Amino acid sequence: MLLITANEFFKTSWEAYRLLVIVRAMLKRGVEEVGYDEKSEPMRTYVNYGRWIIKCECGGAEKAWEEGVFMCQSCLNARHKHRYRHSVFPEHRREIEALLALRPLPNRNWNNLADRIRLGRDETVDDLKRENERHKDELLEVR
Repeated sequence: MLLITANEFFKTSWEAYRLLVIVRAMLKRGVEEVGYDEKSEPMRTYVNYGRWIIKCECGGAEKAWEEGVFMCQSCLNARHKHRYRHSVFPEHRREIEALLALRPLPNRNWNNLADRIRLGRDETVDDLKRENERHKDELLEVR
């Protein structure tokens, strides 16, 4: 079982969503579509309640698209001159998903801000394995 991305949640591709939702929202708010921010680092994804999420600098957050594109619906990427941002999933995404899929939904979390502060680094696959082992009685039975 994979965790939820924007593609799965909205049952569409980024391009279709861009045309139906993002471009309309930009037009409604008087923001011109100006392309991609090629200078900034890609935005990183994290998992919250089984959803792949990207947090914007404005405090907003959006579900992550498989296509690796981000546009905040709150600020329309204002700090980046309303350009689309690139995003990336972690290198060990499938392993992370497999370990989180064993957990009840409220515990399907990875690499959120609290973990970065607490650990001083990204949460690793080994960290998730240790957590699952410590809480093995809480894990779901996989069929």
